[in-house]
Amino acid sequence: MNTSVPANRVKARGSFYTWAAVGIFLIVFAGFARTYYLKALFGTPALPLLLHLHGLIFTLWFALFFIQARLVARHRVDLHRRLGVFGAVLAPLAACVAIAVAFHAGRRMYLTNPASLTVPSVRPLALDFGSSLTFALLIAAALYFRRRGDIHKRLMVLASCSLLLPGMGRLLEIVPLHFLHAGGLWEMIGFTEITPVVCIVYDTVKHRRLHPGFAWGGLALLSSLPVFMVIGSTNGWLNFMKSLLSR
Repeated sequence: MNTSVPANRVKARGSFYTWAAVGIFLIVFAGFARTYYLKALFGTPALPLLLHLHGLIFTLWFALFFIQARLVARHRVDLHRRLGVFGAVLAPLAACVAIAVAFHAGRRMYLTNPASLTVPSVRPLALDFGSSLTFALLIAAALYFRRRGDIHKRLMVLASCSLLLPGMGRLLEIVPLHFLHAGGLWEMIGFTEITPVVCIVYDTVKHRRLHPGFAWGGLALLSSLPVFMVIGSTNGWLNFMKSLLSR
């Protein structure tokens, strides 16, 4: 009995998730090329150990996302599940390190200039915490539905999309088009949400229906950034951040 899978079927099955993994990482790579991935070419300042750890962990995450997509495309679900144990450990570690980076950056800025926390471009530190929380929750949901492959893989795409905000922000900073900077953080959120919207629309058109995994997960992701943006601008959040950062 021939159990091999035709190459065209393997390609069709895994192409979307493979390209999603590649596309998401390329956005992150482009955003952090000057300050991390290609910093030796641009002569940017040296990074502290925490930021090197941050970059390494999230690079491992995107590499793992790509490898996992290819393993499923090649019908190596056994290896996919084994490697998934590593992902289940890496994901919360990544979220914790991201929060630590945001906290230390915010604390350094606050101690240098306490009034900086009220500047519109700095106030929404909730975006950093919120993105990490959204990532962790989407990963938790994906692990819960790990035996429902159709839901699991879509939630994993959305979880990786939830990491795009910092990279997109850096990318918009280096694009020499002034109109891209007019909208501030709200515009950055809008550009960040283009990628998950494209993934959802493509999948919906391809399968002629909106999959529940993308429907509910997409709703959670797309609403999270505006919600945390609003939270970050409230006096309650500012008071909380001041008490936290001043310790």
